[in-house]
Amino acid sequence: MTQQEDPRLQPRADWQTKSRGSSEQEYEIYKAAAESLGWPVKSYDEWLAT
Repeated sequence: MTQQEDPRLQPRADWQTKSRGSSEQEYEIYKAAAESLGWPVKSYDEWLAT
């Protein structure tokens, strides 16, 4: 059984990422993490679209 086929590894339909504040605060968390890892940082609008 592959990882995609295993129901234990699939998110439930009612699962959501816990909010860590407003969208602006969440973007700042993402931006700091991406910068520390040397990843290209998406603009706020690009990030919202993903």
